[in-house]
Amino acid sequence: MGKLRNALLGAACLPMIATAAHADGTISSASGNFTVGIGNNGELFDYNSYTGFRRNADGADPLSPGTPRDSWGVTTDLGSAFADQSYYGSGNLTGTTFTWAANSATASTTTNVGVKLDQSYSFVADNILRITETLTNVSDLSLSIMFAREWDTDPQPTFNNVSYGPIGANPMVLDASWYGFDDPRPFGSYGGTSCLPNCSVDGDNGGGIQIGLGTLAAGASRTFTYYYGIAQTGQDPNGLVAQAQGVGVNYLMMSASDDGGTNSQFIGLGSVPEPATWGMMLMGFGLAGMALRRQRTSVAFG
Repeated sequence: MGKLRNALLGAACLPMIATAAHADGTISSASGNFTVGIGNNGELFDYNSYTGFRRNADGADPLSPGTPRDSWGVTTDLGSAFADQSYYGSGNLTGTTFTWAANSATASTTTNVGVKLDQSYSFVADNILRITETLTNVSDLSLSIMFAREWDTDPQPTFNNVSYGPIGANPMVLDASWYGFDDPRPFGSYGGTSCLPNCSVDGDNGGGIQIGLGTLAAGASRTFTYYYGIAQTGQDPNGLVAQAQGVGVNYLMMSASDDGGTNSQFIGLGSVPEPATWGMMLMGFGLAGMALRRQRTSVAFG
């Protein structure tokens, strides 16, 4: 009841709330062992199949019990836009289009706050989903931008979980939360549900991560990555953390079922090289190739 009351109070303060139509579709890992549902504006959870992030062997899905809440939000100098089909609704969105494949999907969302969000969903491991996010400033102004994703997790068999972290470091992070039902609009701080510098909270929890993207010039884009993962059968929380770090997750909030962690899940963040970094890498590859060719020439001609 407390969460419902908070949602109603929060919703009264949110701009341009629109009730979202449910359900868009699902994608599966290459093995078919895990399935992810994607909602109508790119949040996780498909109401048609009632799928959030499901381990198909036993049906375990930390999103489906209770309120299946996942959200994303962006705040610019022109306001906030957000997608939260199960809890706060949506605001300042003008449309989302999808492209679907069996193991991946893309969503492109336009907003009234000067940015367009392109999201690409794919599996980097059987049980780990990567969402590559690209925000483009489509206004005529330079905009300061913050972004967030949040989810509520209710792992079997106890419903409640211990949310703890953060684990790792990422320079984009503004704040992390243990709660799972925070306002989807990023403000740079979670206030009373903050996990900085660290926390371990037992209850009906989840996790959230807010990041700062700095100032984007008109027409400029910024790409970054969020990750979601759930445990494989028999995998303990430490094993899931190690697996996540192995595929590029450098900052994460964990939630483990409070029966000892027989089921666990995380929301995390990774990094994508900046354009300048890509240029340096490509230059480095070119120089390495030239050196290799010279070495081969030297060997060939003694």
